[in-house]
Amino acid sequence: MAPQTVFAPRRNNIDFRVAKILRYGRTRTQVGVDVYNLMNTDYVTSYNQSFIAGGTWLRPTGITPARYARISAQFDF
Repeated sequence: MAPQTVFAPRRNNIDFRVAKILRYGRTRTQVGVDVYNLMNTDYVTSYNQSFIAGGTWLRPTGITPARYARISAQFDF
């Protein structure tokens, strides 16, 4: 097999962020929500690269993490 001839399919991942800046006097607060893997895809991110005849060559060993959200706040004074 020639080098640079076997590739995994292209994968796209959608992340989403919403934030709001709140001001009070000389202070500033930024409150936000981040959602990762919005479409909850399960693309393969890594494969077994070791070839053994009759073995597990190109078997998936890792996938995209499941959808999750993160809430954040930043205070500036």
